Amino acid sequence: MIEVTPLTDSTPLLGDDAALRQRWEDDGCLYFHGIMDPELLAWGEQLYREELVKEGLIDPANEAPLLIGEPSNTWRPCDRIGTRFWKKVVEEPKLVAILRTLFGAEPTWLPIAAHRSGYPSGPLKPGENIFAGQHQDAYYNEGMNSTICWMPVRDMANMDSGTFALAPGTHKRGILHDPQHPTYKIPEDAIAPDEWRAAIYKVGDVVIFRDDTAHAALPNLSNEIRLSMDIRVGSSKAPQPVSGAVDRVEGTDVTILDDDSGELVTVHVDDTTFIRDMNPQPRVPTSELERIAYPGARVLAMAGEDRKAKVLRRNRY
Repeated sequence: MIEVTPLTDSTPLLGDDAALRQRWEDDGCLYFHGIMDPELLAWGEQLYREELVKEGLIDPANEAPLLIGEPSNTWRPCDRIGTRFWKKVVEEPKLVAILRTLFGAEPTWLPIAAHRSGYPSGPLKPGENIFAGQHQDAYYNEGMNSTICWMPVRDMANMDSGTFALAPGTHKRGILHDPQHPTYKIPEDAIAPDEWRAAIYKVGDVVIFRDDTAHAALPNLSNEIRLSMDIRVGSSKAPQPVSGAVDRVEGTDVTILDDDSGELVTVHVDDTTFIRDMNPQPRVPTSELERIAYPGARVLAMAGEDRKAKVLRRNRY
């Protein structure tokens, strides 16, 4: 059985803005219990179930999402839900109010939402590192300075259900990823096992964390598919990425029709730009730029005033 020290519940700090911001500064993550509309999440679960049925992964007659089929090559099949669910989630008043407190500004939602279906992983192997998936989103999305809101779409029974873990305070240690490793992973000994925190999450719960706070989905030892969603948000005071459809590619210049402004924006990429698909691995070399950026492709780019892109990623929305 998986055992991890419980994540501190920050719900009691609601209404005490100074204390909430201090914990945010100290831990780089906040866990809130029961702040989301359960009816909204129930509707979301039904949308997930419909997509999993289409993939032949669950039997709609079962109340629980028991895995009955072999997962296909479809990456994140529940992403086919599109914007229907997550654009309702980001309107939740308690969530928006918390983000206003943390940012001291209006939240600006990024068109990056992941509808995750965590498949059963089988029994733990002797000596298996349950935190092997540890990572910091900031490494793969340099310059965005985004905040992630993670939430379960269905109750978890226990820690063995593929729970979600974070290592509070790791945001103060810089980027921990090894750029020389073939998959740029965080070295296993970079974060001690006793630094990790997790919870048995229930519908209505939310974890808000910085993109440089290390986190990991833990092995799912159950026979159910774990359903969760995570969305990205930033402060309206911060620089914003360019998001939209590619108009043209000329050498290493990518011109994007920006969704927000309706204007054409050109960014330049080079070998220091982290070019990626929606899945950050493997990194795409500059010579294969047009695998990601081609006319009509939806992309998101984070660039400075010189329009040099730090990251260019293909995007679903």
